[in-house]
Amino acid sequence: MRFLVMGAGSIGSVVGGFLHLGGHEVYLVGKDPHIETVAGEGLDIGGIWGEHRIDRISSATDVRTALDDGFNPEWTLLSVKSYDTPGALKDLSPALPGQRGVVSLQNGLGNVEAINEAAPGMAVGGRVIFGATTIEPGKVDVTVCADDVLLGPAPGGPDGVEEVCEAFSESGIPCRFEEWILSYIWDKVLYNVCLNALATLLKTDYGSLGDDPGTRAIMERLAREFYDVASAEGVELVSPGAGEYLERFREELLPPTREHRSSMQEDIEQGRLTEIDSLNGAVARLGRKHGIETPVNDAVTCMISFL
Repeated sequence: MRFLVMGAGSIGSVVGGFLHLGGHEVYLVGKDPHIETVAGEGLDIGGIWGEHRIDRISSATDVRTALDDGFNPEWTLLSVKSYDTPGALKDLSPALPGQRGVVSLQNGLGNVEAINEAAPGMAVGGRVIFGATTIEPGKVDVTVCADDVLLGPAPGGPDGVEEVCEAFSESGIPCRFEEWILSYIWDKVLYNVCLNALATLLKTDYGSLGDDPGTRAIMERLAREFYDVASAEGVELVSPGAGEYLERFREELLPPTREHRSSMQEDIEQGRLTEIDSLNGAVARLGRKHGIETPVNDAVTCMISFL
């Protein structure tokens, strides 16, 4: 299969690299200096999925170069930050004719909807719950994996997603098909809503938040506000209620990532934009839409925005 990876940072490079090793045609589109190094010296992937060296993988800093090189993608894997989604879809527009679908491998709410607006009938949702980091240009490490990647078409989305799942799995990326993908995307957003901003503000790891009664109480409020908004939006979540989710959060979701530190904290430290507007900020925005008060999500959004 032919995959265009749009936004080949840490996650995109891991996915694209493994698909390349699995025998698929892959073209990485990302930013320098990482992409420049990959083009000239190759890509190294390390971490919990083993050490892998990729000497030759097509890469560029823009979609037009990929098309001029004669690359004709069947699927685009979108892994840009959520605030870059509109611009990425605009840049991608010349490559859309003839494609089978565009897969969101992103954080936050609104990405699948943006794809569907830009490319009706082509939107595929993805829940990525492994972590990766760029050690230096040309070298990325897989740092944590809590569950398989889940892929599924958005309502009205394309056929053939099962084939993409097979390509992922056979290339060494744990993956399975999920019919109710939007529920699982919202479920991952809820996990991030509870942890990312709070860990960033307090400069701590996820496990410490779960150990302290005060921060546990804040996370419970964040989750209950999320459930109120999801109900108003008509979204059926993985856990039927906030109480059931919080029990699963404490017993199943938090323990594997106790030592993890929020990528949002790294964004702040390095002077980059954060994805707060598609996480807690999205909860606050949807709350206003439905006349639902979300004071805790409002507060952490304002504080992250200040930073």
